[in-house]
Parts: sequence; C-alpha cells; structure tokens
Amino acid sequence: MAENGCANPVWPCAMTGAVATLAGFPDLCVIIHGSSGCYYYPRSLLKVPLFSTYLLESEIVFGTIDRLHEVVTSVAATGKPIAVVNSCVPALTGEDLKTALSGETAIFVDAPGFCGNAEEGAEKVFSTVNPVVDASAAGVNIDGVNLLDLFWRGNLHETERLLNLLGIPVAVRFCRDSWERLGRGAAPVTVSVNPSYASNVGECLGSVLFPDIPKTVDRLCAAFPDADADAVLTEWQKAEEQMYYVCDKYLRKYTPPVVAVAAQEGYAVCAKRMMEQYFGSDVPVVFARNRTAAEIPYSINSVEINAAVREAEPDLILGSTFEAAACRKAAFFGITPPDRSRVSVAARPFAGVEGGLMLIEGVLNALMNRQKGT
Repeated sequence: MAENGCANPVWPCAMTGAVATLAGFPDLCVIIHGSSGCYYYPRSLLKVPLFSTYLLESEIVFGTIDRLHEVVTSVAATGKPIAVVNSCVPALTGEDLKTALSGETAIFVDAPGFCGNAEEGAEKVFSTVNPVVDASAAGVNIDGVNLLDLFWRGNLHETERLLNLLGIPVAVRFCRDSWERLGRGAAPVTVSVNPSYASNVGECLGSVLFPDIPKTVDRLCAAFPDADADAVLTEWQKAEEQMYYVCDKYLRKYTPPVVAVAAQEGYAVCAKRMMEQYFGSDVPVVFARNRTAAEIPYSINSVEINAAVREAEPDLILGSTFEAAACRKAAFFGITPPDRSRVSVAARPFAGVEGGLMLIEGVLNALMNRQKGT
C-alpha cells in the first residue's frame, strides 16, 4: 500500500480517476457504488453531478446488489446512459455486481481505489469502454482531457483553436464530449494535451505541450496534407521570442532560479525543459506522479518528495501545495492538484502556445513576488 494513492494524500485513487474520466461525458450518468465518503471526495474535486449508492454497514454485510439495482433503476428513468464505478469495500466482498445491471443501459467499471492511482482508473475506463476507431472518421481526436487536471478546460479550448488554425477538424474529445458522439467512432489519429491520461485510441501524433508543438505539427501535416502549418508555427516562434525576452529581462537582475518540480510526467518534463531552456535553471528535484514515468523518477510519497525539496532549497516550486508547504520561503506556482494558493475559475491552458506563455508568466510573477518579499 505504500505506493497506493489511497494510502497517501498526494494523489487521487483509481476510483476517483475513473469517475473523473466518465464524468467528462455530460450526457452520461455516473454512479459511484460505495459509501458516502467515496462519493463526496470526487464530488468535491470535480464539481459535476454524480450519483451514489451511499452504502451502509448492513448492506455491506448482507449484500449490495439490491441497493445497486435500486439506484440504477431510479437513474435509468432519466433516459440517459449509465456508468457504475465500483469502490473498495464492495470490490472486496466478491459479489457479482453486474447482475444488478441486467436489463438496464449501463456499463460497469471495476476500479476500486486500491488498484492504483488516478491514471490507472482512467485506463480501467478505456479498457472497459473500448472506444471504436472509425477509419473513415474525419479529423483528429484530442486526448488527455481529464476533469482532475487544473488546466483541462483551457487545454481543450487552446487545442481546438490551434487545430482550427491548421484547418483540421476535431473528432472525439477524450474525455469531454458526448457519449453519443463517442458511440459513432473515433478518428484514427490523436493529439494529446496531457500524456498522463492517454486513452490509447488511434495513433497518437504527439502532444501539444509547448516544446512538442513543432514536431507534432509536422506529423499532423503529414497525416493531413491540406493542413496549413504556417499560422501555428509562426505564432509558436513569436511566443518563444517573447519568452526569451521576458526571461532575459529577469535574468539581467537575478540569477537563474533553482527549481523543484512535482507533477504528472508530461507536465513535469515540460516544466523542467522550459525552465532549463528559458531561465537556464538547475532543476535538481523532479518527480512524476504517475507510474508511466520514463524520463524522471516516480513518487507519490509526500515524505520522500518534501525531504528532497527541503534539501534542494529551491527558489521556485512547480507542483502542488503539498510541495509548497515543504519550503515556504520558495516561490510557488501550481501546476498540479491540489493548488490551494489561488482561486481558479478561468480556463487557463497548460498546453499549446498560450499554455507555454501562461507557464512563463506564472513563473515570472511568482519569482518577482518572492524577490519583493510578498
């Protein structure tokens, strides 16, 4: 349990990840089969309508199938498709819960929290749903959109904007689309806004995180010969020039900041590369939240991460408020939940051209406020 998200507060469990993935389809009713605590945690994080069986101790002892059938039947009256996500306690009882869904339009995702972290929960959803790829479907899928991501809305808007400049239509948005649209089939190719939430649907042509944009645009133009890359690449180049200018202006007065990073792998690698590229930073501490990490170490252990942060004595922390608490004298910019340093209601991107500019802007403001002692 030491590496499990439900044993450590740094990252949500698989059940929460599965719920977040399914809740991205607004026309899908998501039922959490578990206690009130298993409902209120994802409900408080996601802030979208969810349903629950609110299991009691007696139902755990004598069986939960009747209660699940009751809730599914009630929700089915809406006429919308249903997804049931299993939680830890009923998963341990060994009941055949799928029998409660007979005759109803519902899918069952067995993703109890003990089977991993949020990313494993998302994988459980995709392996259960198994989206169909339609070879004749036009456009490109947008991947990596997950309601747990602080930047999901901004990422989606920014990627749609860039694809529009390229002249490439959007197919299915994983996962912020209609369930009905998903049923018609996804396109054969995909681009990602957050590689840590990969659906593995279609061929991924790359991410639209700022450092990856030129290569991803090249692959998109190879797949869509009529696409026009000039507008996007010109915008990317101008944004990079602006980044060098504002960072150089900071560096004329201050030394390059020492940086600690802790986030999902895609975001962590992106942040590390950009801090090294535009600030000339030393990044001695970098941790990935998810187990697919290849370039950087994986850890969700708050004791291990915070000890490394304190030892490095960074000037800047890019991560969550868990890491910020480990070195309060450092500047902080939140790039992964939980971020309790600010109220976030706008659709800020981390991906795309605007996402790259947003990161540099946020870092500069955090560093300048630290220098001012505010």
